[in-house]
Amino acid sequence: MSLLEIESVSVSFGGLAAVKRVSFTIEPGEIVGLIGPNGAGKTTLFNCLTAFQPVSEGHMRFHGIARETLAPHQVAALGLARTFQTSRIFKRMTVLAHLMVGQHLHQRAGLWAAIGRPAWVGREEAAVRERGLKILALFEDRLLPRIHDSADSLSYANRRRLEIARALVAEPRLLLLDEPTAGMNPHDSQGIVQLIKKIQDLGITVLLIEHDMKVIMGVWDRIVVLDHGEKSAEGLPEDIRRNEEVIQAYMGGRRGHA
Repeated sequence: MSLLEIESVSVSFGGLAAVKRVSFTIEPGEIVGLIGPNGAGKTTLFNCLTAFQPVSEGHMRFHGIARETLAPHQVAALGLARTFQTSRIFKRMTVLAHLMVGQHLHQRAGLWAAIGRPAWVGREEAAVRERGLKILALFEDRLLPRIHDSADSLSYANRRRLEIARALVAEPRLLLLDEPTAGMNPHDSQGIVQLIKKIQDLGITVLLIEHDMKVIMGVWDRIVVLDHGEKSAEGLPEDIRRNEEVIQAYMGGRRGHA
């Protein structure tokens, strides 16, 4: 069974069709790229997957369950996590606190338990902290030495890394990354490529929106191309790079850009 099934999905805003009859599947363990010009419907599709935007027509199934029947918190509980195009961190919260917040779906302690502080609450907090530190180890020396620093003291690239770390501690089956290298220099972008490969090694499936063609060709198993809300192509990275429609619509006719 496919981990994610998108079947003839359309999304409209008033009379404007942002996504038109898009269909594709994602298998467990894949890294799938979603590319296309600005305004092609990529982020809208992400918003539908996470139940922040209703589907006008068609169906989405995650792990065999119809997404249309689920609220955002239920989608997250099933194992779907995401990052956003623009940074959504809590500036005055520490790195470690971000990771503990990211694990709230796996914590039993509510308000009264936290106030009463039974022994199991302390054990749970210790386990949450340990899980967070293991995730930070994926980022090598970028975040681990700064666990007690506030997020607003981090560099731009490390803030983007923190968002990915916060999503990972939720232990997702499917991770949606929305332009994770946007605004990064080539060195930091290459580090994200290596990070995504580590994420795949953990058994996590990744659906990734990206505009950097070096990232695209360096990490993805398969690519889905959107143009004006419609799927215009799907295939292996090398096949997509040679596709004339993609060259014209996405790469501006420049073969060497990839």
